[in-house]
This record gives sequence, C-alpha cells and structure tokens, in this order.
Amino acid sequence: MYKYGFQNYFEANFTAFFPEVMQRGHWINVYLNFEFSKDTNLPADLIDPSALVVFDQDGEVHDFIVHDEGVDSEYKFTDTEKKKMLDFITEQKLI
Repeated sequence: MYKYGFQNYFEANFTAFFPEVMQRGHWINVYLNFEFSKDTNLPADLIDPSALVVFDQDGEVHDFIVHDEGVDSEYKFTDTEKKKMLDFITEQKLI
C-alpha cells in the first residue's frame, strides 16, 4: 500500500481474507477484511485497513479502495496486493 503521492510505501503480506459480498444496484461490492503476516509493518496512521473491491454486473473490476476503520483512506493498493485480492475472489467464486 502507499499513501497518495507515493508516501509510506509498503507491500502488505496477507495471510487470510474474510469476505462479505453485497449487491448495490448494478454494482457488486466485495468487502475484504484481512490478517497480515508478522513481517507486515503498518504505518502509524493506518489503524485497521480493509478493502472494498467494486465490480459491475459482468464481473469486471472497477475499483480497489483502501478503507481504514471502515471508511475511505488516503492509501491505495499496489498492483501485487490487487492481484492477491482478485485471485482470492476468483478462487472463492465470490463474483
């Protein structure tokens, strides 16, 4: 993850995902809480990160949003983190 402006960059190592899928109109929202490996050090200003992955009805990804304590945060996911989440969603057939 990294903060806007490419500050506080780090690569999160997820060890578990806990999904919740919700249909909102023509959007499918996948909320992911996660556990991190012991070697993942979160920045002090990122308390409880989670993800919102937004899909359309055809299963196309529209956005990956970092939440902190349940609300949008200034952080963004790296391409590697996005791939790990998308692989999990696909493997679990959540979409």
